[in-house]
Amino acid sequence: MALAKPVLRRLLQEKTKIDFGMAIAVSLAVALGYKYGIQEPRRKKFNTFYKTYDTDKHYQRMKNAGVFQCINKAVEEGKMTLD
Repeated sequence: MALAKPVLRRLLQEKTKIDFGMAIAVSLAVALGYKYGIQEPRRKKFNTFYKTYDTDKHYQRMKNAGVFQCINKAVEEGKMTLD
């Protein structure tokens, strides 16, 4: 019994087509997984945070905590109050 000859013509082209198709399918799956698994929940969290976020209140809290060095210096010199 003789072994059949392997098909070697266009082997690289056929293998490249299959590998290219698999690469595109995997990259699309990863991109969709990232979009709906990470990006959308993060976007929803940001939106809910910024619906209730008050910048003036946060600024006053940081100012009273002494975060800003220039404000602390102005208060010490009497040029400004913490009100």
